Amino acid sequence: MTLSSKLSITWPEITNERAVPMLWLGAWLLGPNGEEGDWFHSGRGAAVTEHEVPTGVTGVRIRRWPNEGLAPEYADVIPVPQSELAAEFVSFNKRQPFSVLTGEEF
Repeated sequence: MTLSSKLSITWPEITNERAVPMLWLGAWLLGPNGEEGDWFHSGRGAAVTEHEVPTGVTGVRIRRWPNEGLAPEYADVIPVPQSELAAEFVSFNKRQPFSVLTGEEF
């Protein structure tokens, strides 16, 4: 697989419901249906990471765990940003393009 560009992501140090740094995870999105590919980052924030963007990637999925006892929140960023992304400013409060939830569940 050839690489097409680099993406720098700033992962903020935000605390969760237990007042500990929130867990973050980043994964690639592939194809027109939002298939999730490999993950490329897992950590507790307070970091800036740089990633080679594989050819064919159509977006980035960012997950965060405000409550580690529940499922994570996620946000899809489509298309892949040109060079930088600040996870703190990704909108987790809107319906995501590949959500399987109906309007009543969201």
